[in-house]
Amino acid sequence: MKAAFVKRKNRVKVKDIPKVRPGKTEVLLKIDACGVCGSDFVEAQIWAKKWKRFGHEIVATVAEIGEEVSDFAVGDQVVVALSIPCGTCASCRNGSPRTCNNLITVEQGGFAEYLLVKDQRLLYKVDPAISIELASFAEPLTVVLDALYLAGLREGDYFFVVGGGFIGALSLLAAKILGGNIKGVLNREARPGIVACLNETGGEHFAWHTFAGKTIAAPAKLRKKLSGLPGRIVVLHTAPARYIAHYLGLLPYNSTIVNIGLFAVSGENKFKIDTSMLIFKRLQLMNAFPVPCMYLPQAVSLLREHSGLFSLLSVEKIPLSQLPEIIIGSDKQKRKILITM
Repeated sequence: MKAAFVKRKNRVKVKDIPKVRPGKTEVLLKIDACGVCGSDFVEAQIWAKKWKRFGHEIVATVAEIGEEVSDFAVGDQVVVALSIPCGTCASCRNGSPRTCNNLITVEQGGFAEYLLVKDQRLLYKVDPAISIELASFAEPLTVVLDALYLAGLREGDYFFVVGGGFIGALSLLAAKILGGNIKGVLNREARPGIVACLNETGGEHFAWHTFAGKTIAAPAKLRKKLSGLPGRIVVLHTAPARYIAHYLGLLPYNSTIVNIGLFAVSGENKFKIDTSMLIFKRLQLMNAFPVPCMYLPQAVSLLREHSGLFSLLSVEKIPLSQLPEIIIGSDKQKRKILITM
């Protein structure tokens, strides 16, 4: 079978490796497709010190099951969680699975023809009526839901996105479904996916002020837009964290920023702020990291119930053989890419 391996810096090889058979409690998946995530680029740039398999936005079909697997059958279409609570540690028993001390994790390796999953609890069935393209949104949608619930997004709260990538577009749709009042997106350019989602949700696009190709400030009209809002604002920040300092002072009293931006260059993840601004304006600054994966069933349900809405987001299908070119490409994060087998 073919499988992709990554090693820093930006090296990817597609190799032939033996196809394994599942043990008693294991499930062998035939990968249908695997989405390319921003963290895959970080993996290729700085994380992968040794050659390793990667890819985690997985849609697959059950190919073989172990004799003790009871929840799945050959032919089931599934999506995969990166990790789940163990259910038995003190935190899980006390009703706090978010702080599980013994996470059950999947071995990443979605960029391959097959993947062995050692615990069936990491899998969730998908209605075959859901297209592979939509099903591939399930894992990134769990990231969005985790951030929105962490921020405590309530019906009627104003919602704003910083960053114009796939996660930003996906979050506009999810926030709208959850009752958020979409106000807009701040990024450099209005890409088609963002424009389609803003048209659907009623938000507005705001472009950064730039000079010599560098972002220097948020636009003045954004200050006017935010200052006139009477309620709470939730900002989902998907861009480099250093940009937070460029608009933090524009936010009105009692706003919340949830950062999910993660970048390979350390300077992109750092910024300086005056903490008195957080205190006297009651601003909250949070970081979301969806471990364990808590919302995969809800993500699949939302994709099924709102398939027309999520179909606004397009993907570009590319075969596994071209993955090395994608990882080193200059436009790698300007489009949503789905690796097919």
